[in-house]
Amino acid sequence: MKKNIFLVLICCLINITTGWACIQKPKKISYPIADGTFIQNDLVAHWSDKHWQQEFNVLKKAGMHYIIFAPTLYTDNNGLTVSLYPSNLPNVKKKYTNDLVETCLRNAKKAGFKVFLGLNFDEQWWKATFTPEWFYQKMDLGNHVGKELVQHYKQRYGDVMYGWYWVWEVDNLHCTTDAEQAILAKALNINIDYLHTITPSMPFMLCPFMNYRLGSAEDCCRMWENVFAQTHFKAGDIFAPQDCIGAGGLVIDKLDEWFKNLHAAVAKKPGLLFWSDAETFDHRFWTSATLDRFIRQMKIVKPYVSNIICFAYSHYYSPLRVNKQFNKAYIRYVKKGSLPQFPIPDPVKKLSIRYVVGERVIVTWQTTSTDAQICGYYIYRNGILVGNLQFDKKGKCNTEFVDKEELNTGIYNYSICAYNCVGICSPRSTIKLIISH
Repeated sequence: MKKNIFLVLICCLINITTGWACIQKPKKISYPIADGTFIQNDLVAHWSDKHWQQEFNVLKKAGMHYIIFAPTLYTDNNGLTVSLYPSNLPNVKKKYTNDLVETCLRNAKKAGFKVFLGLNFDEQWWKATFTPEWFYQKMDLGNHVGKELVQHYKQRYGDVMYGWYWVWEVDNLHCTTDAEQAILAKALNINIDYLHTITPSMPFMLCPFMNYRLGSAEDCCRMWENVFAQTHFKAGDIFAPQDCIGAGGLVIDKLDEWFKNLHAAVAKKPGLLFWSDAETFDHRFWTSATLDRFIRQMKIVKPYVSNIICFAYSHYYSPLRVNKQFNKAYIRYVKKGSLPQFPIPDPVKKLSIRYVVGERVIVTWQTTSTDAQICGYYIYRNGILVGNLQFDKKGKCNTEFVDKEELNTGIYNYSICAYNCVGICSPRSTIKLIISH
């Protein structure tokens, strides 16, 4: 017993002298939480170290350990290539005056996080009209990026510079034939082989996406089985598909089917890890998803994956960026395994409507007494969701919706409901508009 106490005291002394707290290993929990988040350069470009540490503190309380920072080199549709770090590659300009990769790694080290660094990306990828030779050249450029990142940072940041992220997002539409899958596998191997050679301890991760309207889960499974059979992934590399719920590629009722099939594909590649990249947004309005949806996404995939990351907590749930209710309620879920219980919000009051002929409809309403517990308003036209306005980080929200849709002669019912961060909605308040030309 005295020996154990002595070891604990030594542990604390070592950690204090290195600036760390002596923390017990957390107990394994039965419910899923996100273990990391993507974070993009446009968000952090002008963050101070203080802001970085505030954000890392938010993520730490949310139970996270990983940051995916990507890409570090980017080419736009006009061929302009910029980097987030001081690159010596030809025709590359530094995007910002400060070194964002250095700043990210420095603050991650202080906060105790591990970072996946993304390689390069080119916007021409989305046109899907490139040649295999073009693709292979981009992979070779990625190797040069990886080499520079290692030279700049690996010795100083060690395991904080933890893994590589392959930025090119593959879908289930443009890689359906054996020939296309062979091209993809060859491209992956150009990066995998080189990065495994220069950084054998750093896992390689990719996050493809899918669209259920463009193919079946079984077809997607066969596609990845074929790609995996030709690629040189090693044990510990990570296949982390986007769950596509935020972007609309999947609906939540199809999530289980698709991840079950993808799990089967990964199981045929020994050592390859299967994670999920859970989406925290609603692409229809680029708003934060309510937490009931986000947690349901994680619970559905939990039987199939060994870990979950998200896109992206810092962008859509951090109290430094959006309404604090999201983070507050999610932290409660992380600690207790359940979301807080909120009453049904009061309906909005005093709706008014104005029609500017041939231009737009303007709907306004009055806030309610339960505003402190709500995070936004849904707006419907004839029962179809056409708007989503959310409270900002200061607790402010617009109570005017401008519908610019061109409307024909007819009757239109506009409905508004308030909702909170866990997805509970108020009764809808409705106002009628009659258009006659």
